[in-house]
Amino acid sequence: MSRWSQPPEHDDGDWPIDRGRPLGMRLLALVGAFSFVMLGLSSLAPLLHPPQREAPATDTGPIAFAVQG
Repeated sequence: MSRWSQPPEHDDGDWPIDRGRPLGMRLLALVGAFSFVMLGLSSLAPLLHPPQREAPATDTGPIAFAVQG
């Protein structure tokens, strides 16, 4: 039987007892939270790294030597 099929138990008639979530749901929530954090960090990573400057183009290929010589 499922735990949802029984009426919630009460402690002295005040508050219902919460038995928590099943392990599978806890793991799923943990994976989702971790994915959300990693997505946020990956979107901030380009802001933390300065843009790299490209090296000036030089004519050092075999075609450049044939044209120069």
